[in-house]
Amino acid sequence: MGKRYEELTFTDDFMFCKVMQDESICKEVLELLLGIKIKKIDYIQKQKVVDESYRGKGIRMDVYVEGDEKIFDVEMQTQMPGSLGLRARYYQSMIDMEALDRGQDYEKLRESYVIFICMEDPFSEGLPIYTFQSKCKEKKTVEINDKTTKAFYNASAYTKAENKGIKAFLEYLRS
Repeated sequence: MGKRYEELTFTDDFMFCKVMQDESICKEVLELLLGIKIKKIDYIQKQKVVDESYRGKGIRMDVYVEGDEKIFDVEMQTQMPGSLGLRARYYQSMIDMEALDRGQDYEKLRESYVIFICMEDPFSEGLPIYTFQSKCKEKKTVEINDKTTKAFYNASAYTKAENKGIKAFLEYLRS
């Protein structure tokens, strides 16, 4: 049996999706986590399913957002599977697969973010935030510029967050 409605918190799937459907809250959370300004959110969908292939594995994104020519997938992760990095890679590829129509040029791919808000440390390094972008292994200053970002937030390390807003948000998740 699940929790009663009154017992739900922001980290519960239903409540997370419900709250993030509010455009102003969603915009504020994205701006806080990513340190960017979003002029306008055009579209929010909870539990978005991408299942384009008969034999391929589909996905269900907790909160899918489009705005300012960007795409955001925000996932609340209350349990820590060992394959979180691979899941982020797969979600990113599914977002891209759906973003282009046949015949469109790759330049039409929009900037996209896959965001995991984790209650525990996804990489066991004690960081409050782990942000990944594609860089050259041999020379870190060379970027592939594929317009993708994968960000993981570790609520268990909220005390180490330098940004006061992120620290307060992560601490709120733990309470």
